[in-house]
Amino acid sequence: MPTSDFTAKLLEMEDMIISDLTSSNTEIHIHFSLPRKVSTCPHCHGLTDQIHDYRTSIIKDLPLMGKQTFLHYRKRRYHCPHCGKHFYEPFPFAAKHCRTTTRLLFYVIYLLSERQSLRSVARLLRLSDSSIFHRLKDIRFPKPDNLPSVLSIDEFKGNAGGEKFQAILTRPDKHCLFDILPSRSQLSLRQYLQSFKNKKEVRFIVMDMNRVYRDLARDYFPNATIIIDKFHVIRYVTWALENVRKRIQKQLHPEKRKYFKRSRKLLLTHKSKLKEESIDALAVMLSQSEDLAAAYHLKELFYDFMGSTSRTEAIDKLKFFLLAAQASQLKEFHACLTMLGNWSNYILNAFDCPYTNGFTEGTNNAIKVIKRNAFGYRNFENFRNRIFLSLT
Repeated sequence: MPTSDFTAKLLEMEDMIISDLTSSNTEIHIHFSLPRKVSTCPHCHGLTDQIHDYRTSIIKDLPLMGKQTFLHYRKRRYHCPHCGKHFYEPFPFAAKHCRTTTRLLFYVIYLLSERQSLRSVARLLRLSDSSIFHRLKDIRFPKPDNLPSVLSIDEFKGNAGGEKFQAILTRPDKHCLFDILPSRSQLSLRQYLQSFKNKKEVRFIVMDMNRVYRDLARDYFPNATIIIDKFHVIRYVTWALENVRKRIQKQLHPEKRKYFKRSRKLLLTHKSKLKEESIDALAVMLSQSEDLAAAYHLKELFYDFMGSTSRTEAIDKLKFFLLAAQASQLKEFHACLTMLGNWSNYILNAFDCPYTNGFTEGTNNAIKVIKRNAFGYRNFENFRNRIFLSLT
């Protein structure tokens, strides 16, 4: 096979009759036409090969060797003897009235899926920002038809569509995105969930300690087990320990105060994970205050509770922690005790189920990157399309 045939095959131009090619430091111009053939009239569906005239269109293609590529297409206009109408020959490389090839548009979508900013994609391909926006609007991610058996719900700060927070739904068992909602409000969530007919098939709902989400789960998913993510529970204890440390730290000499501040990780790390020299340093810190030692002991008890392997084991360890926290009379742990009193049943459900909000939190971090690269989105639909395009 001649080299030119291999080149045409490589560039997917086998059907083109290339008449000229010019190249500069920045651009490549390919002049071509298509083979003449009998065509079907789109008006009366009659067959004809009568040519009325030729017209040339310039179409932008994928870059070649780092250079902008332009296709100069000499297209035929056929005359239909049956109905007297004129029409252009079919062109498979670009849509009607489009000045960019289909493969260039697919490449735009691919680059957008790589979490690059829209403007950086436009600059790379030397297209206008509006052209990239049109491609983004062409993509449609419809609302799912059915709810999954395992559903996770959370929110993130999107500042899109006039709402400060948007809601995110994921499938933690499949590690995939389910949907993005324009608002986290109770009304918006209720309107969204009401349309699903398989609400009774949902078996697990994973969430943080949000009363709106809990009430929705109770109302719409009667057969679902509500699970509170462990990460949000642990934070209450670490916050309490940190508040005790800060209180004690203010009473110390400036030199000791700096040491306490720089050594906060010693207090937050599980004792079983500390090295011998770190344990000695920890003992010095705890010797400075009985309250700090008590708070550290409570933190270790709670970590032990969170490491339970079953609900039965977790219930016993939780009771022990609650008694110890009440006996300590540390005001910093009051909020933690209140939280456990309100949510303990849902927290204990996590020990019988393997699902957490970990994937959802990771997705929220990825959304922050998308938002930051674009310097924010005002239009919610564009924001939603970009999230789905990048994360599915």
